[in-house]
Amino acid sequence: MTTRPDPFREGHVELTTGPVPLHYQVYRHLRDALAAGRLRPGDRLPGERELCDFYGCSLVTVRRALDELARERRLVRERGRGTFVTEPPLDRNLALLGSFTEEMRARGLDPSTRVLAAAREPAPRAIADALRLDEGADTYLLERLRLVGGNPLLLEEVHLSADRFPGLLDFDLANESLYELLSQRYGVRLEHAQETIEPIALPTREAELLDQRRGRPALLVELVAFDQDDDPVEHCRSVVRGDRARYHVRARGARAELLVLPNAEITTH
Repeated sequence: MTTRPDPFREGHVELTTGPVPLHYQVYRHLRDALAAGRLRPGDRLPGERELCDFYGCSLVTVRRALDELARERRLVRERGRGTFVTEPPLDRNLALLGSFTEEMRARGLDPSTRVLAAAREPAPRAIADALRLDEGADTYLLERLRLVGGNPLLLEEVHLSADRFPGLLDFDLANESLYELLSQRYGVRLEHAQETIEPIALPTREAELLDQRRGRPALLVELVAFDQDDDPVEHCRSVVRGDRARYHVRARGARAELLVLPNAEITTH
């Protein structure tokens, strides 16, 4: 027999009539249980009828509250199976330019990396332009799957100049920080980056690698990182699971203008 999650083991919640809508009271009770850890990832919520009895409200009220939490990616509703608590999305700071592994470890998480490709190839036109190289110049292609707690989070494809970083592929790029290698072995310190972010639907290969269904929402993040001399060093294209990551940036000035610009470019320092 499945154990009922902690918030539903005893009694019931009294909703009150007044200015606060009933569905929002249900939503707030569930949200607070999630924030307090009384509902944990993988927990299955009672059925909708049981929730109606627990809250003393209608089915419409319960469904509105569950739908809102599903939109926030805190719950997932699976037809025929029920409603489950999801892993909370990982907040990543756009203003932070650094090692993925160190960032995750600083959050108390368990990151790992799987190298899918590490090869030398001529630069396509778009990559050459981004890195200020001649088209066809030798570059390193590094494709890595980034995981947290053994679960895939993002797929990244990195290009760097092969002439500038000879022997780079000889290092253990699954376990060593690329940025630390650039700094310690080649004397290149990354100072700032330009990033663009757009929503996409996952293609077949990316969906399989990220353990998602084809067509699921994801974020495409493209970055060009610059060194202390303002020369481009790295072009990185990352596909990030839409259900596992959330990006934020601290904006100054006319923030409203940024929000209405199509394909807005964000520069991080």
